[in-house]
Amino acid sequence: MHPNATRSKQSAVPFFDRFTKVMLAAMFVLLLGVFSSAWYMSSHKMEGAGTDDVVNKMASKAASSESHPFIELPGDAELGAFSVANFFVGMIVGHYWTMLFGKNARKDENTAG
Repeated sequence: MHPNATRSKQSAVPFFDRFTKVMLAAMFVLLLGVFSSAWYMSSHKMEGAGTDDVVNKMASKAASSESHPFIELPGDAELGAFSVANFFVGMIVGHYWTMLFGKNARKDENTAG
């Protein structure tokens, strides 16, 4: 019998616990706000001249070809979307940090083999 098979189900930490669900829900609400504001700006032909636009124009001139991001958001909305997503991913990884990299995780790896 495997040593980990004797563990009770109570000691196992579920991946989608209450904290993770709340963080993911908050992230999706904020990202919905970023994407809806980007859609509004795009539909009303508004321009949010961010630094990414300037860099993309300079790179397009140097490469003699037009560059397009995978998801095109006006101004610095793309930077905002990535910042929101990275913040919440960091919070979730921080929540599970001791489970992933703590002493108990290393001890379990050594005793399993």
